[in-house]
Amino acid sequence: MSEPSQKLRVLFVCRQNKVRSLTAEHLYRVRQDLEVRSAGTATFAKNQLTTELVTWADVIFVFDETQIEAIATRFQNETREKQVICLDLPDIFEYKSQSLVLKLTAKLEPYLGRPNSKKIPAGKIPSPTSPKRSKSSGEPARSLVSQLLAAVGVKGGTRKLSD
Repeated sequence: MSEPSQKLRVLFVCRQNKVRSLTAEHLYRVRQDLEVRSAGTATFAKNQLTTELVTWADVIFVFDETQIEAIATRFQNETREKQVICLDLPDIFEYKSQSLVLKLTAKLEPYLGRPNSKKIPAGKIPSPTSPKRSKSSGEPARSLVSQLLAAVGVKGGTRKLSD
């Protein structure tokens, strides 16, 4: 990051930018300390990966080895000083599905914290020195799963547990 007060710029990259990277973008864009974008490596991707996006990013998360290879081949110079982290999540999910949201959260938590976190975990990725903090909203407490699903626009149903 060029300035200490700047938000961490996070780029999520998958093949088509229709499911995995787009869901990750929607999940983490609510964070006040992050600026988040997503792209795909395929020529037909919804938002194609460009030199500008790679240069913009402070850290790049990919979902499998094919994205690492594509980035290494096409953007070797632009990624020399960047962290490129593979999440090893196969392309088997549906956009914003509960299973994808939960897996993304589990895979990204060590690096970025949870989508509703206030800051990045210490020592993983350079964090902004003065993140903006939001005041408590006064909303009733919800489960973590409900909060994660709500962050990407999925309404969770309620379930009663049997005795």
